[in-house]
Amino acid sequence: MASSEGAEGLRIHVITRWQARALIVCLAKVLFTLMVAFSLLAGTWRLVKATQALPFSLPSYSAWLPLPFLEGILSEGLPTLALRAASSPPEDSGAALAAAVQVLASPLVVFPGGTGVTRLLTTEEEYELPQPPPEESPPPAPAEGEIPSAKNPLVAIYNTHNAESYQPSEGQAKFPGKNGGVSQVAAVLADTLSKDYGIPVVRSTTIHDYPDFPRAYANSEKTLKRMLAENPSVLVALDIHRDAGLPAPPVAEIENQKVAQVLIIVGSDARLEHPHWRQNEAFGRRLAQKMDDVYPGLCLGVRVQEGRYNQHLLPRALLLEIGSDNNSLEEAERSARLVARVLAVVIEEIRQENPAQAS
Repeated sequence: MASSEGAEGLRIHVITRWQARALIVCLAKVLFTLMVAFSLLAGTWRLVKATQALPFSLPSYSAWLPLPFLEGILSEGLPTLALRAASSPPEDSGAALAAAVQVLASPLVVFPGGTGVTRLLTTEEEYELPQPPPEESPPPAPAEGEIPSAKNPLVAIYNTHNAESYQPSEGQAKFPGKNGGVSQVAAVLADTLSKDYGIPVVRSTTIHDYPDFPRAYANSEKTLKRMLAENPSVLVALDIHRDAGLPAPPVAEIENQKVAQVLIIVGSDARLEHPHWRQNEAFGRRLAQKMDDVYPGLCLGVRVQEGRYNQHLLPRALLLEIGSDNNSLEEAERSARLVARVLAVVIEEIRQENPAQAS
């Protein structure tokens, strides 16, 4: 009888140890789960508090946040950034958390080391935002003026993203609130058309992308409408930009000089009403073909995109990306002079085809 009780006691002792081991493992899993959940909640709370404490609005913050820093965040991953922020001093962690919020909220998408396919980085019609009623729309920034070269201009030139610049020459890729390198390139294009080829031009230097960057195209639409209303002789409207996010500057060698290559952007009716966009496309392809004939390698072709880019206002309205942010300003200016020569030839052909427009 004693022997039987001893065996039974031994069996009970073994089961108890197994149960204890299982219980410890279960408690460890629960504790680990609670720690992870607490860390996520704490991180989210810090992120929210840091966002509320920011002395600026996130849309304007994107205008000056350095592109290389954004690329670093995207390549390293936001979880890594959050962990670094948690272990950083308070003043550093706030900035890091703000950067994380900016990347999450930003419509800009950069693919470092991508396939080399150019893309518009800063075209807000690509991420259409709800627009307030017309009476509530904020007015554009004060105009610096319109610069006509003669009466009855045939070409209207403006910049929707005035801040864009050429980093190798200007030291940074954007100058928020100012006319950057693209404005200088637009000026070279206008001066060459008027002085060298006798094509009268009206050019606007109005700032459209500051202080409210997402309203840039809405602002530049007002400018172009006014320019066309005041100058009904205009045949061609050009919005001058430069590309960004490319691994290498788009360069061609023409007449023994390096020039920035040009990409022609045509908007479609994919998102907004634009019934005559095919006319813009036909004009863009005609200009591209003439560039290929006169200066092979200058043009990167015509790309149709889903935005409208104010091109519904005129049948010959185009967006020209002259180089990228990693081209030099000098390369872009040389390119503008070549584009002016080709455009002058195309305009002369159009006027010969339509004598009524030649008066």
